[in-house]
Order: sequence, then C-alpha cells, then structure tokens
Amino acid sequence: MEVIFISGVFMSFFIVLLLLTKKNKSLPDKILTAWIVVIGLHLLGFYYNQAGFWEKYPHLIGLTAPIPLFHGPLLYLYCLYALRSEDNFRAVDYLHFIPGIAAYLYMSRFFFFYTAEEKILVDKGLTDDFNIFSTLLLVLILISGITYSILSYRITIRYKRKIKNRFSYSEGISLKWLRYCIVSIGLIFLSAIVVFGLRDVLNVDFPFNPEYIFYSILIILIFYIGYFGIKHENIFINSPVLENEK
Repeated sequence: MEVIFISGVFMSFFIVLLLLTKKNKSLPDKILTAWIVVIGLHLLGFYYNQAGFWEKYPHLIGLTAPIPLFHGPLLYLYCLYALRSEDNFRAVDYLHFIPGIAAYLYMSRFFFFYTAEEKILVDKGLTDDFNIFSTLLLVLILISGITYSILSYRITIRYKRKIKNRFSYSEGISLKWLRYCIVSIGLIFLSAIVVFGLRDVLNVDFPFNPEYIFYSILIILIFYIGYFGIKHENIFINSPVLENEK
C-alpha cells in the first residue's frame, strides 16, 4: 500500500509539472493545476500520517486537515470555466474558498501556540480541545464534497451542447472523462459518509483501516487524469483545435 500512495503522490506532482510547462495556460488549466496540487498534498498528508510522520514531527499535525474543503470548489470552478470564455475569476468565485480559509484561520492558534505535546494529545483525542471543531469540520467537508459534486455534474448536463462544441476534437475526445472525475469525487465523499457513519455512529469495528477505501479512489482518480491527459495530450499541451467561445 505504501508504494501505491507514493505512486499517487508522484503522479500528482508529475501532472502539475506538465501543466506548469504548458504554454498559454487558460484559466481552467490554472484551476486544474491548483486542484491537482491539493490532491497531491492531501495524499501526502494521509501517507505521512499513516507512516507515523506526525508523531515524529508533531508540529506538523493538522496541516492538511482542512484541505478536503478545497476539492469541491476547485472541481466546480474548473467545470464552470471550461464552458466560458472568461480568463479571470469573478469576485463571487472567491467565496467558495471561505470555508477552507476560515478553517485554517481557526486552527492558527493550534498551529502557532500549542506545544508539541499538546498537539499530540489533541491528535489522539485525549483532550476536549478542538473536539467540537473536528466534528463540525468533518461534517462540513462531507457536505461540501457531495454538494459540489452534484453542482459540477449539473453543469455538464446543463451545458451538454456547449461541452460537445468546446471539447470534442477531430479524434473523438469527449468530456466523459470529466464526468468520471466528478463521479469519482462524489464516490469518495459518499464512501466517507458511509465509513464514518458505520464507525463513529454505529461503532462498527472494521478489520482494516476503512479510510483506505476513499483514498484508494482518490489515487485511481489521479492516475486516470494522468492517463487521459498523457494519452490525448490536449490537457497538457496546446491544441490548435480548442478555442475559446466568443
């Protein structure tokens, strides 16, 4: 499993490198780059946690906790601007990132004012500090993931004709891959709801770490994005066929 996680992290940042070296990047390219960075950091944080890295370096505990709040907004904005000709965010688009930023701001006292020993106690649930916040954060993450998955999929339905005109090339590439990404993200958060519901509400004792379920889906997703992008190249290099809508 360790090799799989390392491979997922490597693929994430390899895709980021390909996107960063793409010339004349559009706004969707930039959003996709940010999203893949978030995925890479998310996977890296979970891997380090499972490897006991946080126990060795407790000052880093919690750094990736609010990161899942950025998956939904980035996916949604990528779908939205893939169908538009604008090259800049609207002011309202930044509101999608408020929950994630607010979570980091709230945790700032934990990051900067808690000792290493106190952080370990919080991480192991041996103190009441941040217990309510942790529960609220988890609920918000699950709601955010499901909500943005639904909104993103509705965009692909609403603008089906525009998607076909903008993303269908002479070689027959369609946006089915984007729908697969949306469904994958939805499955990740849906499986998380089931796992946490069974484990924390019904006290079901899993014979394995159930978090591997949704992190495995996330790894499959990143390899799928990499496979599709490398195979068809249109994601990672400029395509003379793809033009902004007027």
